[in-house]
Parts: sequence; structure tokens; C-alpha cells
Amino acid sequence: MMAIGRFARACRLSIKALRYYDEQRLLQPAHVDPYTGYRYYTPAQVRPAIVIGVLRSLGVGIAEIQRLVSADETTAPVIMTAVIDRLQDELEERQRALGVLRQLGTPDALITPRIDIVRLPAQPVARLCIETTPDNLVPDTTNAIYALFTELRAAGREPHPPVLCMNEPTADGETIRVHACAAIELPAPSFARAAVDVLPAGTFARLVHLGSYESIAVAYHALYDWAQSHGHAERGFVREVYLNDPADVSPEALLTEVLLPIQDDHDEFPER
Repeated sequence: MMAIGRFARACRLSIKALRYYDEQRLLQPAHVDPYTGYRYYTPAQVRPAIVIGVLRSLGVGIAEIQRLVSADETTAPVIMTAVIDRLQDELEERQRALGVLRQLGTPDALITPRIDIVRLPAQPVARLCIETTPDNLVPDTTNAIYALFTELRAAGREPHPPVLCMNEPTADGETIRVHACAAIELPAPSFARAAVDVLPAGTFARLVHLGSYESIAVAYHALYDWAQSHGHAERGFVREVYLNDPADVSPEALLTEVLLPIQDDHDEFPER
């Protein structure tokens, strides 16, 4: 057996960390001398010690690690796989957030892009509604769009552009109702969850946002700022029209047409 100091060096951990793991019943010494209180470990404990150290460095909580180390040989791999999957999701979310920070860190990040005024005709759509939170808006919206595609195909229809969503704040201000929509030809079939609706015609301030969905707030800011400075009042929900698929391009190459409905006394803009 190895004394705690040698074991700590073998695992590249501190003695303080090993004592803490002992107190939390994550990794208890193989033997404690009853006279001196010295802790001793076996070589077989090196691997679990390293695993615990890595999990702690990744921010995994004590309770979750306790559940893992106390699991039997059948359950432990299942728990470990779930932990790895969750950490992978968190890593991808952090990478997306870092991409947004890099984009916002450029000198021209908040320069107002070109904004056009367009007149859109009424558009029949299949619409699927979900409720989510601001923190989960991007993944839940993506899942809602793909769920809508599944419903369309189950009904014998292929998704057609425009594919878009509209975000409606709820009364409590804590959640968001997302209306995921895809164009559809009438007469429409019946769907299990989706409804058939017609988006009204209207006049919109329009810009095309290049970048991840997490950074699209920059486009909202530009549109609202432009509308206010030009004396336009909003009328309804902003439409996000997705011009390419996140499954096909990198987040930096995503193109989203952002449409702010406005009040305008002159409808001299051609329908497109």
C-alpha cells in the first residue's frame, strides 16, 4: 500500500483533495493506521481517484459523483455515460456562447446592417407552438422546427420555405411561446399537433443576420433602433425566417432573415 503523499503524487492530486474525498465518502483509504491515523491506498485506487479528480475539475457535484462511485458494475457505466453526455452538451453550449462573444467582440459588431422595407403577402402555414424559457430558446426552437417537419412528412407534405418562427412573450414574462411555422399549400391535411394558419400580409423592416442564432439579438436591436429613429411603430411579432439549415452549415454561416412588422401609411412596396 502507498502512504497518502505517495498516492497523491501518483494520481497528481493534492493531499488536501484526498482527505476531502475521504470525508465525502468518495474515495476512502484502504487502510488507516489506528495509532497514527495515517491513510494508505492501494494501486487499484489510482484509477477511481483520477476519475473523481477529473469529474471535480469539470464541476460535477459531490452527490452525482457519490452516486457514480457507489453504483454496481452494471449501473456505473450507465451513470457515467449520462454524465459524459451532459458535459458534452454543456461544452457545446459554451462553445456556441464563446462564438457569440467573439462576434460581439469585433469593432463592427453593433454597426447597423442594411435594412429594407418590404411588403409580404399573406402566407398559409403549418404552425406548431411550444413554450420555453430564454435560456432554452435556441435548442427548443430548433427541436420545434424539426418536430414540425416530422409532422409535415407524416402527412405526406415536404417542408417548404419560408420556414420561420415568431416568439411571443407570455404574461408572466418568464417564458416565451414559440410559433414554429413552415409554408404549406391549401387545402392542408390534418396534423397530430400542428395547426393550419395564415400569416397576415404586412409591411416589414427587414435585415439578414449572418451568424449563430445565439447572436441574433444584435439584429433585433438594430431593427428596433431603426424603427424608433424612423418613427415606425411595431405591429405584431418579429418573424425569424431561416434561410439555411444548421445541420448543413456552421453557426457562423447561418443566415436568418429578421422581419419587424411596422405601421406604415404608404404601401408602395412590391410584394415578393
